Amino acid sequence: MPNQQVVGMIRGMSGSGDEEVAEAVGKAGKTPAEIDGERYDVIVIGTGSAGKPLAGELARAGLRVLAVERHRIGGECAYVACVPSKSMLLSARRHRSAGSAVPHLEAFARAVRVRDDTVHHREDTLAAHGMLEDGVELVRARATAGPGGVRLDDDSTTGTVHWNTALVLATGAAAVMPPVDGLERGAPGIWTSDVALSTAELPGRLAILGGGAIGCELSEVYASFGSRVTLLQSAPTLLDREQPWLGEAMATSLERLGVDVRTGTELKRVDGTTLTTDGETFAVDRLLVAVGKKPVLDGLEDLDLETGKKGEVLVDARMRVNGRTDVFAIGDLTAINPYTHGANHQARVVADELLGRGRDADHSGTPRVVYTDPAVFAVGDTEKTAADRGVRTATARSDATETTRSAVERTLDPDDDRPAGLELIADADTGVLIGAAAIGPEADAWAAELALAVRARVTVQALADQPHAFPSWAEAINAPAQELAARLR
Repeated sequence: MPNQQVVGMIRGMSGSGDEEVAEAVGKAGKTPAEIDGERYDVIVIGTGSAGKPLAGELARAGLRVLAVERHRIGGECAYVACVPSKSMLLSARRHRSAGSAVPHLEAFARAVRVRDDTVHHREDTLAAHGMLEDGVELVRARATAGPGGVRLDDDSTTGTVHWNTALVLATGAAAVMPPVDGLERGAPGIWTSDVALSTAELPGRLAILGGGAIGCELSEVYASFGSRVTLLQSAPTLLDREQPWLGEAMATSLERLGVDVRTGTELKRVDGTTLTTDGETFAVDRLLVAVGKKPVLDGLEDLDLETGKKGEVLVDARMRVNGRTDVFAIGDLTAINPYTHGANHQARVVADELLGRGRDADHSGTPRVVYTDPAVFAVGDTEKTAADRGVRTATARSDATETTRSAVERTLDPDDDRPAGLELIADADTGVLIGAAAIGPEADAWAAELALAVRARVTVQALADQPHAFPSWAEAINAPAQELAARLR
């Protein structure tokens, strides 16, 4: 994403669909009554990581654009998800490196202050003014979309607006509460990640339900500041949509910090803050639920959208819905690569379509990153997803702790036992790289070239021939690439 967009996210975006998180929205924008009956070239419902950049680009191109937002301008990523979690992870890392020099409570309070300053205290006025400066018209209201237009309601006034060229749906997704006896959203002691990344509380005993990226990241944060963290995962491994060894390495990494990692464990009942699994009953101070999200379809029912098994809106390669050329869906609503960078890509695809330079979306090179220490990086296929597509695979792995870079770093810190490894997945018939998985210090950076390699359909032979800087972590790519090239030659 452009640098100015990142700055805009950090300075002014925020948002959450969860009522547990206090809203701090600004007042910029119009009321539904003020725009009743107006026609726009494009109406964008939702101003998150997909809707906000799209609305701005179209308005800067000269189209008349209306953006509709019922919560904060900018969505959840910058203020109750991606940005605050990375701030807390960095603070946690610094606290660990300081040893016992600073008490946990003091360090956590400092981390919270830095987090809240970074996210502008979850207040969205600057983001709203940024959209207005781009030429976007903004209304804060609930939207009900139908074939004839969009009805707007802000509790005080109502209005109906219409689009000439396109309606873009970017309503995002909301945290899922699994069907566990006694588990209710908003119940005392129950957190979502939005709440955890907005509160100043440091629980003494914290259970986290869900071993995906969010669960792993927040396990590291709270364990680093002294919480006794129990991570509950029903699947056999953490990060269960990735290669199994990656989840096992993540479990090892979290256990180094004192996290009690329990895989293959079902939560059966919640009674206040007493949890019953299929193995025992134990008490905690807070339960953080991080088992995934579901698309938000409220107000879109009259469009008769075609949806998939997870409630996601189905789209074609140009992000169009129901075969229409005037209605699009982007971002988490589609459940396709549900990351900020995935949403940004979809926004650019729709912008190009509406500005006359249409192209298909290409999700193949979208990175999947967990920003723990060590970081996890994955892209493209796993062996399972490739098999589901009927593709024969060949794989090779390397131990990144055997690189010269690792040896140099461990000379400075002999006790550094963080796991580090890499696996490459190739199409056995063509020799093209179709997937990769890595864990290690700064893996989100040194493995990034593999995302472009997958997207560009680079062969493992070309990857094996690519020199890597010495001594760098990226040298770990050479050995498995050379092994695969030799086997598939």
